[in-house]
Amino acid sequence: MAEQVAHRTAPVVSPGLGVAASAGVLLVAYSWLVALWPSRHGSTPDVVVQVRLWVNKPTGMSEDFGFLGTALLLLVAGYALTGPVLSGPVLSGPVGSGPVLFGRLARVLRAGGPPLLVAVVAGAVLRVVGLPPLTDAAVTAPVGALVLFTALAFALRPLTRRSPGLAVFVLVEIAFLVTLAAGWLAGDDGSGPARLVGKAAALVPVLALGQLSWLHRAGRLPAAWGVGLGLLFLALLVPVDTLFPELKGYWHPLGATTALLLFMIAVPRGETVARSRLLWWSTERAWPLFLAVPVVGYPVLTLLDALPFPLALPVALAATVLAGEALHRTTRWSA
Repeated sequence: MAEQVAHRTAPVVSPGLGVAASAGVLLVAYSWLVALWPSRHGSTPDVVVQVRLWVNKPTGMSEDFGFLGTALLLLVAGYALTGPVLSGPVLSGPVGSGPVLFGRLARVLRAGGPPLLVAVVAGAVLRVVGLPPLTDAAVTAPVGALVLFTALAFALRPLTRRSPGLAVFVLVEIAFLVTLAAGWLAGDDGSGPARLVGKAAALVPVLALGQLSWLHRAGRLPAAWGVGLGLLFLALLVPVDTLFPELKGYWHPLGATTALLLFMIAVPRGETVARSRLLWWSTERAWPLFLAVPVVGYPVLTLLDALPFPLALPVALAATVLAGEALHRTTRWSA
């Protein structure tokens, strides 16, 4: 199958990819800072109420666009990670050898590991001083999904080079089995580790959709296989609502489908919008900004609880941007 498809080079970061990443960060910031924090503190802004009434409920976009933003970022991550996994520079030895594989894994960890480590430490410190970050499953599950996807993608790299479609199918099926097993082990425990693992594994198909996009644009996967596997992966999101009853009514399959449609429009056609320097700035810092929203922005709002929300929000957003820049610089220092 894959051998009959001419290989091309797919850009790891295209202008359209930046559009999708920046939109994801903005949607997540709106959901967690503008909508969620004031709702939990009894002061939901009127604009959020109207958006929920006129946009979220009619369209089925749950969590104040939070999952839509998360799904966009997961699609971007799945797309961007596939290139380094499959086509990074050979360090030594034959393709697929241990030194090459671990060298590429080290490159990925240097890019995403330091911001995550710093964010975890900062969050722990803030929790100790009475300013807990946002640690809902909406935050932790995507991070867990990214870790699981990266591990499986590297483990299945030899198969991906020989038969990309089969490899992505196996990756998603492994994640789905983990989801089923975790859901069964969790039982009625609403906050146990097994339930968190299950929710993280349930998001791996969204990352795999981004991987399918890279493989197709690189000429490694025929369009028919991409469409068939994509529909299957979206369908696998449906049973999760039954497996985890607390997710019932959030319509995550609809959010993932909408994110995929936006992603497919943005990636090949985002050149005009992507000329903005601000957008390129946010694109390079999408992962640090995603971490900064719950770890810094959310606690800052709690710290400024005595201030009117319209005054506290700009301060929290500014702190989030500064924290995102600082986390981004940890990546540069570790390179």
